[in-house]
Amino acid sequence: MRLLAFVLVLLSGVSAAQAERKSFDVIDPYTKGDDDRIERAGYKSLGPFSLGGNLVTSRVVEIMKGVPLLWVETAHFKIGSGLPECGVDKADRERVLSELERLAMLLPDVKLRPKKLDPWLRLHLFALRLEEAYAEFEQLFGLEDTDFPLQPPPAGAPAADYMGEGPYLGMPAKFEVLLFERKSDLALYSQAVEGKARSAPYQQLYPTVGALTYVTAAEFLEGEYANDAALTCFVRRAAAQLFSTGFRGPKVPLSFAWSEGLGHWFSRRYDPHYHFFSGKDPAANKVTDEWNWAVGVRERVERKVFPSTSELLGWRAEDELDWAQHGILWSRIDFLLTLPDHKAGAVLRLLKHSAEPGELDLPEAQIERARKAFQEGTGVDLAAFDVAWAEWVQRTYPEK
Repeated sequence: MRLLAFVLVLLSGVSAAQAERKSFDVIDPYTKGDDDRIERAGYKSLGPFSLGGNLVTSRVVEIMKGVPLLWVETAHFKIGSGLPECGVDKADRERVLSELERLAMLLPDVKLRPKKLDPWLRLHLFALRLEEAYAEFEQLFGLEDTDFPLQPPPAGAPAADYMGEGPYLGMPAKFEVLLFERKSDLALYSQAVEGKARSAPYQQLYPTVGALTYVTAAEFLEGEYANDAALTCFVRRAAAQLFSTGFRGPKVPLSFAWSEGLGHWFSRRYDPHYHFFSGKDPAANKVTDEWNWAVGVRERVERKVFPSTSELLGWRAEDELDWAQHGILWSRIDFLLTLPDHKAGAVLRLLKHSAEPGELDLPEAQIERARKAFQEGTGVDLAAFDVAWAEWVQRTYPEK
């Protein structure tokens, strides 16, 4: 009943709320809508284009009843943004400057020190960030675009060679990311597309076209998290999880430990001050002094108080992990990604190796596969992996 009441409140206030919004410029000031500039930026289109939910972006605009939206299709993504203009936080200024410098190489009209990030500039920045996250994922796991088929492989092809059904890490369609401003926008969109109004960010697979979609709204991040850096961390976390899900196709589920740990790694790679946990309302998160997880992990290693890799790979989404356990989970992925010869990629391939129907339906089977994948992919048993990780932590992480 609480959820129903929440949804009704959201939807009932949509019309009045939309009237207060400032519309976005129709023409992108950075490409001028010019086809040559769009192509030089590495874009396929600024819309309209199709989305996985059997829609076209122009139809989404109609559905959203006045919610201002902008669109861009990049090499690996279809992105929609309803994010309004925002300021640049002083603490984040240098990082944003670096991003704008990279963006200006693609869009020469980008100013390097704007006082505000206008809606179009925010769209371009998220396009840059997502493409950079995609490239980072491929680099970390020893992958290239050419590793994936342009079309589904023929029947009877060897399972070991199977790399999915299409060119986007094994997915036939590009990854989709929709960034709304308000919770009510997300509720309205999901009601129209899926027939149910959602009250939280979500990921959705559209199997008929092979698209994986992530939908969120900036309003889910409140208080100290209501800024562009935190939103970027939130989106990078989700993107990494989408990449892993889509890798070699979405048929084989991943263990919670892998998805959560990798999500932490991609989020913290951008900014370690913002923390997101599966199953937790992001609005409840607070910036704390415990942002430097490396220090806490090292302390636990030196005290020899930490879970084994075998144990943490058995954790599930419904488990109530504490702060330290999340840090240990992140650190195992941090270490795995440093191993030579792309051992992290070998682990991921084994995690996503094709399975017989029903083989991985039970969580216990997924956990056992994760344990075997870590052992076979790294070439050592889990106890030896723990020893190597602990030694690496003491060599690498600071004492304070």
